[in-house]
Amino acid sequence: MATVFTDNLPQPNTSSSGTDERLARLGVDLSKYPAVYERQTYEPIVSRTNREIHWPILRGFSAKLLKQVPDPVMLTHIVTTRCNYSCGFCSFADTLNAKTNELSLEEIEKTYATIGKNLNVIVYSGGETTLNRNLPEIIEAAYRLTPVKSVYIISNAWKPDLLLQITHRIKQRCPDLHLTWSLSIEGPKPVNNATRYTKANTWDAWQNTVDTLEGLKAIRERFGYRELDVQLCTVCSPGNVDVLDDWYTMVRDELQPDKWNLNLMRRSVQMSDHQLASFDARRASRQLEPFEEKYLQITQQVRNDVLSGRLKFLYHTNNPQDGALKSAVDLISQEENRRTVLEEPLQFCCRAGGFGAYIGSEGEVSGCEEFAHSPEANKSFGNLRDVGYDFQALWHGHKAEQYRQQVGSAQECRGCTLESQRNYPSILLSFKTLLKARQLARQIH
Repeated sequence: MATVFTDNLPQPNTSSSGTDERLARLGVDLSKYPAVYERQTYEPIVSRTNREIHWPILRGFSAKLLKQVPDPVMLTHIVTTRCNYSCGFCSFADTLNAKTNELSLEEIEKTYATIGKNLNVIVYSGGETTLNRNLPEIIEAAYRLTPVKSVYIISNAWKPDLLLQITHRIKQRCPDLHLTWSLSIEGPKPVNNATRYTKANTWDAWQNTVDTLEGLKAIRERFGYRELDVQLCTVCSPGNVDVLDDWYTMVRDELQPDKWNLNLMRRSVQMSDHQLASFDARRASRQLEPFEEKYLQITQQVRNDVLSGRLKFLYHTNNPQDGALKSAVDLISQEENRRTVLEEPLQFCCRAGGFGAYIGSEGEVSGCEEFAHSPEANKSFGNLRDVGYDFQALWHGHKAEQYRQQVGSAQECRGCTLESQRNYPSILLSFKTLLKARQLARQIH
């Protein structure tokens, strides 16, 4: 690590009157954040690892043909269940901020060293991911010890300068990594700030998120960070259903993130009954809830706007075709969720526990978070601490084999719309769906 970097690189492109006016309307003042204009410099990690995704996919198909269990290509890693916000729709609603014994950096390094040679995508989630102070070191460990190419960090963007500083470090230390921030925001400012209750009336969660969005765009341009994306993520819930039409218009036409995710509020095994009825209970009424209808409507509109070029929906990848393919996978994932809500035949089988893996903050390994934490019928493959952090011992253990047979048919699987744990790994291991994604990618501008 070196000193603060303040050379004569061009300033972020806020010189045009149109850009100035847009930032002013959004209340954004990037001069508040030193990390937009200066940075510490870091030595890159030397790596000759092949990180292209076609090799894990080929190995996955080979294992499928041979009826073997492949090493996971995609991992959801919960790095903390601590959070400084309190959102009623959170899938960890009952367990947020409980006393925990989170895996240390050393424990995570031992785990990553045994996770196998297929790992290509990691989704870091929580809780609030940046409350784990070792987050940059955890990502660097993954870069050193695994063939990971794409990292997604889900964050509430509570502290813009912190996210910018983490980005500076990761983009320099891990030069071949595709880094995507997925920033949570639930609608216009009054709705978002009421939803993201923080116990401080003066705390402007909405402004922090929008400032982070614009700050990340600015440092990408100023410092030449290729393969850096910033997305906004909104949960479609009963609390924001009435404003989602106007919110989508604002996201598309004014905020203009690299991509916008609309996730459907779901009934989690870690969620109290009063927060949302189960999928079966909702279907028993023989009609959709208003927030489910709104999800169907807006995700279909997103697809139409993406294909017409009206909505920006691309990843910054070295190969534009790869970015378009990633976007196509997102659209197919939303299509699958629409089918799930309508109880229509699904396009592919769940591959959680086979192509996709889950690690909880305290070391539980499973196919997905629903299996790992079910209070009534826990389907954890086991805890890393009990096997000396040997991921393979759990991945190929007796419990894993037993519970892998229940993937897609267990009670927890009813109405599942888990994008990163059900849909994405499954799409990559379905030849028919992967071909559909490639065809769809050609239509994305």
